[in-house]
Amino acid sequence: MAPGSDKRQIVWSQGQILPPEAALAVQMIEAEKAATHFPIVISHDCDLAAAQEKEPHVEILIGRPIAKLGAASNAKIARRLELLLQSQSGPQVVELLAPEKRTLPKAKLCEYGPRQDLWLAPQDRLILQRWLAARYRRAAFPEAFETRLRTKIDRRTLVEHIEAILNEGGEWIRCLLFELDDGDLRERQRPQDVYQLGITVLYASSPDEPRAYAAASSAAEALERIFARAFERQSGAREHIDLRYCDPISDAVLTVQQRETLIEWRLEYLSLAADPPQPMVTD
Repeated sequence: MAPGSDKRQIVWSQGQILPPEAALAVQMIEAEKAATHFPIVISHDCDLAAAQEKEPHVEILIGRPIAKLGAASNAKIARRLELLLQSQSGPQVVELLAPEKRTLPKAKLCEYGPRQDLWLAPQDRLILQRWLAARYRRAAFPEAFETRLRTKIDRRTLVEHIEAILNEGGEWIRCLLFELDDGDLRERQRPQDVYQLGITVLYASSPDEPRAYAAASSAAEALERIFARAFERQSGAREHIDLRYCDPISDAVLTVQQRETLIEWRLEYLSLAADPPQPMVTD
């Protein structure tokens, strides 16, 4: 940047991608990955535009190629995101891992321009922003409730079954919204102390609402079956968790009040996969 120029001028914005030569020059990727891995700028536009003495670094995540969108699409998992990159030859599906965030001096980034042959569509940029914000805005459910979601069914935990169900819905399902005990999030110890749960399967109203509704309806039916297998006794009574309803709802009709009162539940597979759960590292 030339002396005396406006330090706030910058050609970069959130969601843009480093070209291969820039990625190699700043050592973001190895030479053998230059054609298949995509460093994506995740810093907010305001931080990118700020003077370097105020915001000297830019945050980067590496997009790794995967076959298709699945359970981690639409920001359903806080630590992992499956996202579409657009190109003239068609979309490329990539995976971002939040714990692998890297930083780059802004001065170094400003030596290069963003990649022009790969970009995020507006709706995918919004998904990226929602995912980045959600990492620091996750709801905390009772420990006993989450422990019950680790119930084993056919050698897999319930939460792993849920992930498989949502994986089938892929890009069409935006998230699961939980109504848990009308907001009473106390710990419950005995099997007879049942959590009353309602699930809203929120699906995207565009670009293909009939297909999205079909995917969400199928997911809702599968969720009802798996919760019944996990917690319904031969007598018909429920223990641990009673799934009272599981309904598909379009994001076009969900009310503001519903969105504020229902709690978004995210698939935290990396933390829930440990069996038994591992102790928290406290230094």
